[in-house]
Amino acid sequence: MYPKDEAIIASNERRDARRSQRQVYITFALENSYAVEIKQVREIIDLSVGEITRPPGLPAFMRGMMNLRQQMVTVIDLRSLYQMAPLADTSQSKILVVERGEECFGLMVDAVENIMTIEDSRRYGAPKMMRNPNSQGDPRSEMDEVINIDGADGAQKTLSVFQCDRLLERLAREIPALAA
Repeated sequence: MYPKDEAIIASNERRDARRSQRQVYITFALENSYAVEIKQVREIIDLSVGEITRPPGLPAFMRGMMNLRQQMVTVIDLRSLYQMAPLADTSQSKILVVERGEECFGLMVDAVENIMTIEDSRRYGAPKMMRNPNSQGDPRSEMDEVINIDGADGAQKTLSVFQCDRLLERLAREIPALAA
């Protein structure tokens, strides 16, 4: 074989191996349905689990602080962050708890819909028109991939993949400016 052929074969083998891998996702509602890799989320709790205390001076999208088993969690209301109307009925609302270093954040969503395993071959880059990394107040700023899942009655459904790290990095840059 020629070296060029070997490189192509190796590239195809890596692609095929990647396609045969699977990831586990949590699907959640925030006006629309989204997905997040389960490895980005430490746990899912009900909104009513603990009392949320709101210290003065927090930005409007920060719901407050919650003591979760002796660890303080900063609760971020994603509806408020993305300038969506408040939810009338929060009985299904959940908090996705994510850890970054020693800090813990709770991302408040309308509901958790499902936990599912999806093959990587069903994961795609989002079309450029859907991605908007510079948008403020739009969940698209935290997404650059989509997954296809089988919906009810066999219909295909496409979900945007939410990146918790990207959101937390953006908030780390913006919050000091909001506090000034």
